[in-house]
Amino acid sequence: MKNELKYDEQNITLEKAEAPSRPPLEGRELMAWTIKAMPEITSKINLLLGSITLIPISMILYGYFGGNSTDKYNSYLDTGGILFCGWLFFWRLVFRQKTIYHYRITDQGAEVEHYRHYPKYFGTFFKGLAIVFLIVSLYFISSNPAFIWMMAGAWGVAIIGAKSLLNWKIEKNHETSLPWEQYNFVTVDRKRRIIVTHKKDPDTGFEYYLPKELFDACLSTLKTVLPQHVTYNEKPWKW
Repeated sequence: MKNELKYDEQNITLEKAEAPSRPPLEGRELMAWTIKAMPEITSKINLLLGSITLIPISMILYGYFGGNSTDKYNSYLDTGGILFCGWLFFWRLVFRQKTIYHYRITDQGAEVEHYRHYPKYFGTFFKGLAIVFLIVSLYFISSNPAFIWMMAGAWGVAIIGAKSLLNWKIEKNHETSLPWEQYNFVTVDRKRRIIVTHKKDPDTGFEYYLPKELFDACLSTLKTVLPQHVTYNEKPWKW
């Protein structure tokens, strides 16, 4: 049985998968799929992160309904608005960032290549931002040579960071499972659609993120390659 699908956790669409960049794992291929998922976030973490927005919202309300139009209250309104927009951007870019997984299961083991999913324009955006920052830095130095002393401090660190953005690219990571005979436990989390093969319970193990359409098929495939003594537990995967 061989499946080759791409699954978008948010839009629930299926399409043909892109080929991973590394040579494939040896052995007869049994399954292959690509999924875009957000593994780190749970509802409790989402609730915690969302509650942090109450801080800038409180500042906005205090500045708006404070009953005084002085600069002090206006600063609460402006600062709260900036913090609110900045936190939403940070929440979306960092905590809500999805990861793309390319999975392959063979009769020798399993492998996954994963990397963060960024919009296509992000590479151009980062490079453009770095170029603008470097141009502004050169302008300040040319207009006032005393600014060159700032290179030894935080400004210099920022310039180094801007130069790294010029060569920014998506970092890809590759993981390979243990040989099938070394596993003793399988955790099946149907709610989050995660299957985990691991040596010890509740040790961390090799995680499979799956679309609903392939969940049972993957579980059946694993049962054909894992040892018969393996214990299967259907419970939430807490790691």
